[in-house]
Amino acid sequence: MLHFNWLKKDRKKSEAATPAPPKIPGILTVRKVDDLLARHKGLIVQINELAGLSERNFNRYYLHALRNFARFVQLLPASEVHHHAGPGGMLTHTLEVCVNALKIRRSYLLSETGGAEEIAAKQDLWTYAVFLAALCHDVAKVAVDQTVTVYDLDHQPKSWSPWESFLDEQSAWYSTEFQHGRQYRLHEKASLLLIHRIIPAYALNWISSDRYIFSQWLACVSGDIDNAPSIGEIIGIADGKSVATNLGADSGRMPVVKTKPLHEKMLTALRYLLNAGELPLNRNGAAGWISGDDCWLVSKRTVDAIRDQLTQEGHTGVPTKNGRLFDILQEHGVLVPYGDKAIWPCIVEGEGWSNELTMIRIAIAKLWPNSDSRPKAFEGRIIPAEMEVSTKLGASAGNEKSRPSPVITPMKTGSDQTAPEESQHNQENEPSLTMEPEDESPASNRQQLRQDFDLQNFLPSDDRALDESQPANPDPDAITTEQKSHTNAQSESAVPVNDETDDPADAFFAWLRNGIQNGEIKTNRPKARVHIVDDGVALMTPGIFQDYASAQTDGRIDWASIQKKVLKKNWHVRDVHGLNVIKYQVEGGKKSATINVILFNDESLVFGGKEPPTANPHLTKIHS
Repeated sequence: MLHFNWLKKDRKKSEAATPAPPKIPGILTVRKVDDLLARHKGLIVQINELAGLSERNFNRYYLHALRNFARFVQLLPASEVHHHAGPGGMLTHTLEVCVNALKIRRSYLLSETGGAEEIAAKQDLWTYAVFLAALCHDVAKVAVDQTVTVYDLDHQPKSWSPWESFLDEQSAWYSTEFQHGRQYRLHEKASLLLIHRIIPAYALNWISSDRYIFSQWLACVSGDIDNAPSIGEIIGIADGKSVATNLGADSGRMPVVKTKPLHEKMLTALRYLLNAGELPLNRNGAAGWISGDDCWLVSKRTVDAIRDQLTQEGHTGVPTKNGRLFDILQEHGVLVPYGDKAIWPCIVEGEGWSNELTMIRIAIAKLWPNSDSRPKAFEGRIIPAEMEVSTKLGASAGNEKSRPSPVITPMKTGSDQTAPEESQHNQENEPSLTMEPEDESPASNRQQLRQDFDLQNFLPSDDRALDESQPANPDPDAITTEQKSHTNAQSESAVPVNDETDDPADAFFAWLRNGIQNGEIKTNRPKARVHIVDDGVALMTPGIFQDYASAQTDGRIDWASIQKKVLKKNWHVRDVHGLNVIKYQVEGGKKSATINVILFNDESLVFGGKEPPTANPHLTKIHS
C-alpha cells in the first residue's frame, strides 16, 4: 500500500513565516512540492493503482517525476482563455491526462511483434512510456507560451528562465502573462528540451533501453503523432477527455460534469481559435478585424470553426445549422445586432484591397477581458451597411414595424459601385450580399449555354492534377507551350498579392477573390479554372495554381508548394477514399472528358461575400 507520509507535514508554520507578497494583480506564491501535490491526492492514488508497481518502484519512477513536474509548473495555468485557465490549471490538467492515459492504455495491445512473451516482458515499460508522454505533453507551454516574472523577498522582479532553474530557486512569488502572437504548437517542439528537469536519468535509461518504444515516446512528446501511432492516439484521447471535462462537455457521456450553456461554450471556443491563430486577424483574407471596441468576424467561417472546435472537444448537441448558432449568440447578448438581425453586410478596406463580406460583430471585451492582451487595431476601414427605415404606405401609425434594410455606402475609389440587394437571414442559408457577375449566364439561359458549348474550348490546355498517386514534388517546369502562353497572358494583368498576408494559402485565396471581382479570373466559362458545382466551388488542378505562380512578379513561387499549403488547411472536400482530388465528368454535345478538381463547400473562400453564379450544368461528379 502506498503511504503518503510527505502529505502529513505541517505546512501552516512555513506559510506563516512567508512575508507579504507584492501588491501585483494575479501574483502567485511559490509552493512546496508537498503542498502542490496534496491537493491532488486522489489523482495520484489512481496513477499508483494503474501503474501496478511496488511502492518502492512507484516512488522511484512515477512519484519522482510527478514531484519534479509539480515543482516546475507550480500554479501556472494551462491556457489563457481555454481549458484549465486558472491558477494551478497546468498541474491539474496534466494529472488528469496521466490518469486518463493509463486507463486507456489497458485497452491497447502495445507491442512491436505481438508475441505473448514480448507483451509480458515489456508491459510495464509500455505503461511507463504512456505515463511519461502524458506527463510531458504540455510541459513546454509554461516556457514558450508564457512570460513568467519572479519576485524575490525584496519584491525585486526579473524574468524566469525555465531552461536554467525551477521557480523555487529564483523567487518567492511569480506572475505570468501569455505572449501575444505566440506560435501555435511551438511547445510540442520545445518539450524535449525540458524533459531532463522532469525525468531522472535512470528513468530515461530504462525507457531508452527499447528503441522501438523510445522512438514512439519521443515522437509523441515532440508532436510528431504520425510516428507515434499507439502512444500518440492514447495521449490524444486522454488530453481530449480532460479538456472536455473542464469545458463542460456533454453531461450524458460524463455524468460528473456540470454542463455549461452552449453560448458560453461557443465563446470559449472562439477565444481559443483567435488566440491560437486558427482564425487570423487584421489582414487581407483574414477571418476577422479589430476596429474600435469591436471584433468583426466573417460570419460563416467563424461559426463553422466554432462548431468544428466544439465537436473536437467532445461536445454534443451542437446545431448543424449556422442560423441557429447565430440566433443563440444573439439571444444571449454575445453579438452586437444589426437591427433585429445577427449579420452585418460590410466592406472591409485595406491598403490596395477591399472585400464585401457578411460579418458578426462582438465586443472586444467579451473575447479579451484583459485589455493588455487584446490585439492591435486594424489599420484599414470597416464600412458597415447603413440602415434605411421604411414604412408601408397607407399603414396606420404604430401598426407597422419598420424594418432596416442594408445599403452599402459607396466607397471613394474612383469607380462607381452598385449597392447589393439584401439577403434574408434564416436557419438554412448564410446571408450574403448578392451581386450577379456581369459575365455569367443566369439559370434561364442554361439551354442556350448548352447549345453554344464546345468541349475542346471549355477544357484548359493542361488538366494534369497532383493526385495522391503522383510524386509529391512534380516538376513545375513541365508545362506545355500552349499553357505557358495562356498563363503568361494572365500574368500581364494579374492582381499582385497583398504583402500584408503572410499565410501562403490566404494569399492564394485573396488573389483568387480579387481576380474574380475585377473580372480577370473567369468562372463557368471556356478555359476557366473556376467552376460552380452543386457541392460548392471546383478549382481545376493544377491549372489554377500554375496561373497563380505565373502571376507573381518575383518568380520564386512553386505552384506545387502553394497547392500543398492550400490542401494542408483542410478546407477542401475529400472524396470517399480520402483523396484530395475529385474527378468530374464534363459533357458537351457528343463528347465528354474527365477533369480533376479541388472542391470547396465554403463558397466565401472564393467569392467573399458575393453570391456565386449558378452551377455549371456541364459538370457532374464521378462517384467511385
